[in-house]
Amino acid sequence: MRASLALLNVILAVGLTGCGGGRPAQRTSDSTADTTATVSIPPPEPVTAVAQSPAIDEEYIVHGVCPFECCKYGDWTLLQGGALRTEPNGGADSVGSVVAGAAVRTDEGVMVLHPPGIAVVVPDTSARSSGPGLGDTVAVISYTGAKVARVRSQDQEFEMSWQALRMLREPLQRWWVHMTDPNTGQSGWLQMGGVRAQDVGAANSCKNK
Repeated sequence: MRASLALLNVILAVGLTGCGGGRPAQRTSDSTADTTATVSIPPPEPVTAVAQSPAIDEEYIVHGVCPFECCKYGDWTLLQGGALRTEPNGGADSVGSVVAGAAVRTDEGVMVLHPPGIAVVVPDTSARSSGPGLGDTVAVISYTGAKVARVRSQDQEFEMSWQALRMLREPLQRWWVHMTDPNTGQSGWLQMGGVRAQDVGAANSCKNK
C-alpha cells in the first residue's frame, strides 16, 4: 500500500512539473510576438528633385506670335471681352476693357510661357547641328504649333526639330494681344480667349499676310 502511494505521488509530481513548464513557454511566445509587433520599419526616403527632371519654372515671352495658320494682325472681331492691361500680365494695371463682339485693331502679340515645357532629347533622322546631347533634359520655350522647337539648355538657346524631343511636360501658354478699341480709343493687352476665324485664319489672310 505504501509503495502504491509513493508511486502515485511521483506520478502527480511529474504531471504538475510538466503542466507548470508549459505556461512559461507560452509566455515566452507571447513576449516574442509583442516584440515583433512593436518593431517599426522606417519609411523609404522620398525621391528628391535631383533624381527627377530639373525644376524649370522660368517665364518666357515669345514676341511676334500669331499662333494660327495664316494668322495676321489687323482688324479683328472679338468673341470674348476682357480687361485691357498695361503689360501682358494678369497682374498688370487695367487701362480699360473691351466687350464680346467689339471690332478692334490689333498690332502685335506675345505668347507667355509659364512654366515652359520640359523635354528629353531623343534620336532624330533629320540633320542636327551642335546643341544638347541625346538624353539631355531641356526647357521648351516654343509655343505649341510653332514650326521649329526652340529650347534652352545650360543658359543657351537652340532651334531643334520637334521629332528630336520627347515631351515630359507641355508648356502652359497664354496668348496676349495688344489692341486698340476705336470706339473708346483705349489701348492695352488682352489675354485672348477667342477671335473670329475669318479675321485670323481665313484663306484671304494667307494672301494678305
